[in-house]
Amino acid sequence: MAADITGTERAEYRKRRVKRIKRAIVILCILFLVLPTILSIFLMAKVSSLQHQINDIVAGRATDQEEGGEQPDVVQASVKDSVSHTSVAASDSAIVSGGGIATSEKKVYLTFDDGPGTHTGKILDILKKQGVKATFFVTGKEDSYSKKMYKRIVNEGHTLGMHSYSHIYDTIYKSPKAFSADFKKLYQMLYDVTGKYPEWYRFPGGSSTNTMKSSLGELVSVLEKNNVSYIDWNVITPEAMNPRVSKTEMVDTIMGDVKDYDTAVVMLYDAANRPMTLKALPSLINERKQKNYKLLPLDQNVVPVRHNQLN
Repeated sequence: MAADITGTERAEYRKRRVKRIKRAIVILCILFLVLPTILSIFLMAKVSSLQHQINDIVAGRATDQEEGGEQPDVVQASVKDSVSHTSVAASDSAIVSGGGIATSEKKVYLTFDDGPGTHTGKILDILKKQGVKATFFVTGKEDSYSKKMYKRIVNEGHTLGMHSYSHIYDTIYKSPKAFSADFKKLYQMLYDVTGKYPEWYRFPGGSSTNTMKSSLGELVSVLEKNNVSYIDWNVITPEAMNPRVSKTEMVDTIMGDVKDYDTAVVMLYDAANRPMTLKALPSLINERKQKNYKLLPLDQNVVPVRHNQLN
């Protein structure tokens, strides 16, 4: 009898042991399946967060390089350094106006610098197809193609703004007299071509450029005498820092910055050496339409975004 009891206990012990082994195997299998999944999700979230931070830095970073001649503009003072999108924009509005905390209705102004160029016609085609109006800050070019683009910009309902005639910093900013001469040359030429005097001006390098040999106030007085307002931007294309930026990075960066402003003035390029503007434009427009952002040309109802006030 004792032998029978002992045998039964051994059998039960073996069964319990087998069950424990099976349970351990199942738990290990679950751990091997679940842990990698959890780890992957964590890593993906981390990578996404880091990428977003990198995009924010790229979008807001200003370059210290000054430009001249035919080179494209680069922002001279970081808008993100001047405005921290919410708290600083609210408490230090003397630095930059037009920014603020996001609301349900956003206004987005697409602006294109440095044209007319080889991409201007194609940019206009995209805008026409999408039913969008924008703003072009142009330089002085008197060839037949450029004149055709000036006329088309105005005739198709876009805002034609000035970006200096020569775009040569040393010439434009040498003195108030030199600035006035450059301004009047472009101002009159655009009127002669289109029949309309421009109402907006964007300083090459922005109003914060340190290449001005005189005060900003002296130059702005030249504009005001002709009822012209100046405006900068609070969202800048990452092409300013990296001409080889990918389409995805460009769209994500700009869209990520636009969401922080009630009124977003986006600086893009109309230049052959900045090709991603043309490639990314349809996606940028579609993204804004999906989010019900209003896409508008600059008019006199806009509160200008300015890096610097008069000094």
